[in-house]
Amino acid sequence: MKGHPGFSLIEIVIAAAIILVLAGVIIPQLSTYFDQQRISDTATSLGAVRDAITDKTVGYFAKVGVNPGRVSQLSNRPTANNAAIDDNSCGAQVSGAQQTNWDNNAPFVQFLIPRSGLPTPIGTAEDTLNRVPPSATVGVTRIVFKTVDLTDVTALDTYVDGGDGAATGAIQWTSPPLVMYYVIPLNNKC
Repeated sequence: MKGHPGFSLIEIVIAAAIILVLAGVIIPQLSTYFDQQRISDTATSLGAVRDAITDKTVGYFAKVGVNPGRVSQLSNRPTANNAAIDDNSCGAQVSGAQQTNWDNNAPFVQFLIPRSGLPTPIGTAEDTLNRVPPSATVGVTRIVFKTVDLTDVTALDTYVDGGDGAATGAIQWTSPPLVMYYVIPLNNKC
């Protein structure tokens, strides 16, 4: 007598057990890979923004003549003579000549940065750059993230700065509440 075609209950149970074991091994590895990729992609975006601001030959300051007051100015034409919409790093309005310089040299990044802020895989940064001190002295400008997870922040710190902690390096943060800063050194010009 021939058996019925198909799988027996034991064969199905064994196949299901094998699938569960493989899933138990593969899913955590995929999760780790995707987390690392998010951190890497964020670091790449932030590095591109830093270079777009500070590059001494093709950066924003080199071509426009002022440091940007907003991240979106790297891909969006700044509005001249209206500091409420677009300003330089010291909070003053962008002049018509600086707007023309932007027209002749932009964009400064190869991706769109909306006026709502810089989207990254770990969260969206505010559009306004935060200069410290807020004057034409040597200092830093900071890209501010207010909606990030501490796990992502510390992973990014490890990736970018070797895990040097909250108070030093390009990745800095304060808490509570958790606010992350990507710190970019600036010259003594607005």
